[in-house]
Amino acid sequence: MSTTSPGKAAQWTSGYGFLLAALGAAVGLGNIWRFSYVAGENGGGAFVLVYVVAVLALGWPLLIAELALGRSTRSRFFPRCSE
Repeated sequence: MSTTSPGKAAQWTSGYGFLLAALGAAVGLGNIWRFSYVAGENGGGAFVLVYVVAVLALGWPLLIAELALGRSTRSRFFPRCSE
């Protein structure tokens, strides 16, 4: 992605980069859905249920905390490579 001034939104520098990012996200989501299906078919349905509950119970509050911290500090943890 290109670097922009603080008031402007970032944009993709090329359609190829966006395509690769979209494909990567789709493959990742496909693997998540396939894992739960295969585990359920092979007798791991209880594990999948516990896994989903744990992800929601731990992941959701951590996501909200990360977003709140980012909005309150308005800074980046990792500096940009170009700076």
